[in-house]
Amino acid sequence: MSSTPRRAHTAGSTEGPAVPRTGAGSLLLLNVVLLGGITAWLTLIAVNNITDFDTNRALLEQTITMQTLIEDPLRGNGLEWRALPRGLAAPALVAVIVYQLGTVALMWRAVATGVLGLLRPGTALVGFVRQVNYSLIAFVGLFIGFLVTGLWFGYWLSLGPVQMVHFTLLVIGALVAILTNLLSSAPPGPAQEHLL
Repeated sequence: MSSTPRRAHTAGSTEGPAVPRTGAGSLLLLNVVLLGGITAWLTLIAVNNITDFDTNRALLEQTITMQTLIEDPLRGNGLEWRALPRGLAAPALVAVIVYQLGTVALMWRAVATGVLGLLRPGTALVGFVRQVNYSLIAFVGLFIGFLVTGLWFGYWLSLGPVQMVHFTLLVIGALVAILTNLLSSAPPGPAQEHLL
């Protein structure tokens, strides 16, 4: 237990190092960098979906109309009844973009809370972990949705690399969640000892 008076470590306190180098502080720094990286990546995807709407709509059309499978005499014959009209691709893409923007808003909020925790070591980590968990629920939900709907339309038969990207991002989201929740059991640094 620290001999420093408890009041020196209240929320918003700037005492202690700006970025603790041991225990929860170093793990927090790693979490903020990882979360910031995947948040920037997903933000860029959302921006690309908006600015290059036609390309992404064409990819979505290819998936939901199952045209590649319909033209193939062997593959996917038992799945072709699931095909949807081409006109649904644009509204589906708009829904995906709205979901992505909501997800990145949650993720950037968590990143900002983590940065605040690094700059103010007295700031509770509980709020950061909770915000990361909520944002990652949305993040992994996006890619679970892509995997399930993609499997429904048989995209693994013609768009295998796209399926692997979605699966990889689901795994990345799960790993970041595990790493973030390790903050609850990490040995605290001197400035954060009272928080855990």
